[in-house]
Amino acid sequence: MSVNYFAGVWALLSAVALFCANVAATPLPQQPHVYVEGAAELEIEPDMMVFTLSIQTVDLDLAKAKADVDARSRLLIDTVKKFGIKANDIATTALNIRPEYDYKENQRVLTGNHVSRQVDINLRDLKKYPDMMKAMVDAKISETINTQLTLSDKKAAEEKVQTAAINDAKARASRLAKAQGREVGDAWSISEFNNRGNERWELRPNRELMGSSASLKADAMSLQRVAGEPFEPGVMKITAQVYVVYLLK
Repeated sequence: MSVNYFAGVWALLSAVALFCANVAATPLPQQPHVYVEGAAELEIEPDMMVFTLSIQTVDLDLAKAKADVDARSRLLIDTVKKFGIKANDIATTALNIRPEYDYKENQRVLTGNHVSRQVDINLRDLKKYPDMMKAMVDAKISETINTQLTLSDKKAAEEKVQTAAINDAKARASRLAKAQGREVGDAWSISEFNNRGNERWELRPNRELMGSSASLKADAMSLQRVAGEPFEPGVMKITAQVYVVYLLK
């Protein structure tokens, strides 16, 4: 067979591949349609607070360091259980143990063993937040307490805002179609991903739950502030975007 024959076959295969790629990269119907973006934003009151505490210590005696972290972990669990926190709302990580060294006279010398554990606690009754925070600070369990407001049922909130975004898309499509003397027909495709932008590579759904978090140092000044700490959970915003192709009648 001649070189020209193989070159012709290769050109044909390349053209077919390019055509298929173009078809796959154009997720739009051939018949009249309208392509719209629907968006929604809802304000929802948070109903749960997540406390994150890092319990850690350093000691040359590894057994002593472990015993200290274990003791403060038990104290933390006993403290929060007084506020009705159930066992399934307390998550503790395994102990993390690592040696720490320093260099003296060009030699590495063990200075202590760092032992730590993280504990996450879900508080579902936000009215108990000020008293529970004060109790944890008073117990001197950890130097830093991180808190984050969130929702106990994020899935339900996502479904609600996505439905609102789809309704917005239908309304937008109807307005555009009416302006051209047409009517909106069936949905040809519905996606969380913007297939006409860079997100088709990143594949990140357009929905987001935005809240707030805080960090507290457990020293004398912060203890005085926590004792009478004002607390208003406010609202969280949850957003969603959908991309819908509707056929036109």
